Amino acid sequence: MTDARPGLPGLVSNDPGTEEGFDWKGPDVILDEQPTTAVYRNTRNGVVIRQEMTSIDDEDQYVYFATDDDVRTLIKALKREIGDA
Repeated sequence: MTDARPGLPGLVSNDPGTEEGFDWKGPDVILDEQPTTAVYRNTRNGVVIRQEMTSIDDEDQYVYFATDDDVRTLIKALKREIGDA
């Protein structure tokens, strides 16, 4: 099997050809494990970001935003953080 990403800049495979030697902290890993995430409105019409419980959590994690303006403020801050402000 050949590497399907040979033309991508900055990606150099560290695969030594064996499962035991794979480096999960190496340059081939492009995303760390992410909890499953949902966004929805609660019964008070607030916006909720909820992440599914993982092996290190005792319960799902929640972030609440009471108003649409609060959500807009969050979006502005996120855009600022990724350089898209």
